[in-house]
Amino acid sequence: MRTEPRAALSPAVKAVAWTASVFFALLFFAVAWVWCGMSYEEEFSEQSKAVSAGSTMEGWGFTIGLVPVLVLHALIAIGAFFAVRDGGRRGVLLSAMLALALVAAVSLPGFVAVQMLYGGTMFAPPVYVP
Repeated sequence: MRTEPRAALSPAVKAVAWTASVFFALLFFAVAWVWCGMSYEEEFSEQSKAVSAGSTMEGWGFTIGLVPVLVLHALIAIGAFFAVRDGGRRGVLLSAMLALALVAAVSLPGFVAVQMLYGGTMFAPPVYVP
């Protein structure tokens, strides 16, 4: 069992790893938020047909759209916590705060883009006029 800390990675390797991680996190969160918006749009557009058929689409957007986005946030936050911790060189509280800040920073652009795509009404049912 090793007792000494591992050798630190070179700054170039860290820069490439963090750049790739942030790029792919932005991409994953953008796709996840679009998926969430599409599931809410499906719920809102199919609700009237489901009621006519004696069923409901209530909760579809939450279950199929928002829950996977929240799970993705949790998994990325856990991964970011261990990445920021840097082999125990940072404290737990500081690592947790940095991980939450990183998740918020990479998720927010995707959320804003989807809100602009849906006209700011992603979670509100639109008014359908036949």
